[in-house]
Amino acid sequence: MTATEGMKRGKSGGFYDDHSEYQRDVAQSGAQLVADCVAAVPLPGPESTFVVADYGASTGRNSIGSTAHAVGAVRQRRATQPVAVLHNDLTTNDWNELFHNLTTDPGSYLRLPDPPVLPLASAVSFFEPAAPTGSVHVGLSFSAAHWLREQPAVVVPEGFYFCEATGDARTALAQQADADWTSFLAARASDLAPGGRLLVQMVGTDPGTDGGEPHVTARRVLRAMAEVAAGMARDGLLDPPAVDRYLLGVYARTPAEARAPLERPGSPVEGAFDVEVCRTDPVANPYLTQWQSDGDAQRYARSATAFVRGFTESSLHDHLFAPGSRGETPEALADEFFARLQRRFADDPERDRFEDWTLTVVLTRRA
Repeated sequence: MTATEGMKRGKSGGFYDDHSEYQRDVAQSGAQLVADCVAAVPLPGPESTFVVADYGASTGRNSIGSTAHAVGAVRQRRATQPVAVLHNDLTTNDWNELFHNLTTDPGSYLRLPDPPVLPLASAVSFFEPAAPTGSVHVGLSFSAAHWLREQPAVVVPEGFYFCEATGDARTALAQQADADWTSFLAARASDLAPGGRLLVQMVGTDPGTDGGEPHVTARRVLRAMAEVAAGMARDGLLDPPAVDRYLLGVYARTPAEARAPLERPGSPVEGAFDVEVCRTDPVANPYLTQWQSDGDAQRYARSATAFVRGFTESSLHDHLFAPGSRGETPEALADEFFARLQRRFADDPERDRFEDWTLTVVLTRRA
């Protein structure tokens, strides 16, 4: 069973797109890196196709600007170069929404001057090869590679997140995340042409330099969510053992963990890539910034809750609300859960704020 079947669409469609300003900010922060990747890649012949792959594309809204930026950078090098953009995600992705966004977004590469860009879809897991061998020149992935392939089977009492685990449970999660990241990299080693570049941005953990606790993306929010679920269990809405068993299927890697499969003797990707960039950078929270400007805690709570709901509800529905219900539908439990979370956010916007240390990895495929 996959950790998630896609982001929440909402009753009117496009819910995730409408509440993912944070993810767009992350993608936009990588604009110069996208241009750098295109500039560093050997161009194919003028009659051949330059392929840009968008791994974990979801409905495309957050990566449309990045793929358009990549296409524009190719055209700066050779104005007539044929280009194709390969959008990759699971078969359960909302592909209709993706292609709707491509055709209507004013920043879409489909609106660039001739020659036209060919949009392609690859409906497979990005833990597998997603393109013909050696065909991709630049691979991009934003806010996706932190998801685990399968729902974790470990139990972390009173915690919803990997960083709350200790002992054998923490070791098991680290091993699962390492195996998944290794599979992701091995699949990209298959996809990429010699000299091709891969840019991945995902939630990360900054180990820090002050000797204190590491800075883990989303730790405060996940602690708040665990406490809200515990409250619903006390109120008889959720089965307490189901709350104890639930864990969000996300792992925020450190730079060292991102490098590990590339440097480990005998790894499937040992010697496959040169590491150009591997670092964490803080990304400001747009909802908190707005609250600090206008002081509107209710507006902040609505926006922050919708953001969190967009990327967690699919997982919560399948792995907490459905198996843990004590009579209510999963949909009703979701509404109650996020209503409680919204009230908590409004009471104290600072306490449970979403903090992000984005992990950026840029790799070059060796010949």
